[in-house]
Amino acid sequence: MKNTPVGLLLILASVVGWSPPLLAQSTPSVEERLQALENQVHQLAAENVSLKKELGWKNGVLPVEVRPGANEDRLAVGGFLQAQGEFGRAADPRWNGVKDRFFFRRARIYLAGNVATDFDFKAELDLQGNSLSAATGLSARANEIFINWHKLPYLNLRFGQLKPAFGSEALASDGKIHTIERSLSSDRLTDGRQLSFGAAGELFGKRLTYLAIVANGNGSNVSANDNSKFQKSLRLIYTPIATDSDKVLVGVDGLWTEDAGLAKPDLGLPGNGFTGRRTMRGVDAQWIHGRWDLSTEWLSGRFRPNSIAAFTAEGWHVTGTYFLIPHKLQAVIRQEEFDPDVDVGGNTIRTFTVGLNYFVKGDDLKFMVNYLDGHVPGSASDGGRLVARMQIVY
Repeated sequence: MKNTPVGLLLILASVVGWSPPLLAQSTPSVEERLQALENQVHQLAAENVSLKKELGWKNGVLPVEVRPGANEDRLAVGGFLQAQGEFGRAADPRWNGVKDRFFFRRARIYLAGNVATDFDFKAELDLQGNSLSAATGLSARANEIFINWHKLPYLNLRFGQLKPAFGSEALASDGKIHTIERSLSSDRLTDGRQLSFGAAGELFGKRLTYLAIVANGNGSNVSANDNSKFQKSLRLIYTPIATDSDKVLVGVDGLWTEDAGLAKPDLGLPGNGFTGRRTMRGVDAQWIHGRWDLSTEWLSGRFRPNSIAAFTAEGWHVTGTYFLIPHKLQAVIRQEEFDPDVDVGGNTIRTFTVGLNYFVKGDDLKFMVNYLDGHVPGSASDGGRLVARMQIVY
């Protein structure tokens, strides 16, 4: 209580701008405090202007706000564009009859979100038909659509238009593969998205992951089942090494189905249509070490058509990449082969690919260029093809 008058005198002195000599250096003056407040106000005003620009304000008007139509916890709009240019000869049968051109390889947009706690969904549209052929009048079509229950890490249940659980390269994201196009064996021996029911999960501390799919077997955007029988596929991935410097993955998969009039080109089938039973199998591995990424895959299929003799088709690729500039410039090299019938000699298609990937902002904005040197037995139009792509993810 005896010190109270002294404290009051010090408070009054600070208000009128006077302070004892002992406090003069530690207590800012009124002018200094006002200047500091003014600087803070200017800083907040600048941040406010910047935030309004990021949020889309124009001339002081609040932009239209998109709100979830139901009770979604999260709703996202996204997609990507892949603008492509191609020049040269037909490196493999996928480019037969295709001239030099510019086109959009893929142009996708999707809605994705969470509903309640344990469910998520995605509905994706492809505006370019997702085709390498020289088609005209490409139309928009549904691509990846699903509803997913993800409460248990060892058991996710998914229903929708999904890829079968077969083929490491086929299952990889279209925007993240190292080469512009997948290998010919992956294109010809795996199947595309179709209406399916699947289960996936992680076991043994994420050392083992699995994916199991039961599908109609008819391909994308077909709600019928050709023969009331279902396509079944299973994939297992084991990760024996996962450290800061190295990661090794080994995968095995298989697919079993009976088809009626399924389109399967470059296999020597009459009219490129297949009716019969198929048994598919594959093995793949990947090693990531610092700037290096080495991957390989072997795929094989036993086809038992109803109209002609059974045959086996198989193919493989070995792909290596190296970051010449970390996270920016990546060199790519690939050797691949595809044999549409292993019992027939002299029909193996071989392709050697070299390329560069330049990452402006990761996979969200990148430029890719590949040169494919292809050799197709009996073809007068095979040879080198230059393919370039710009990719934007939004």
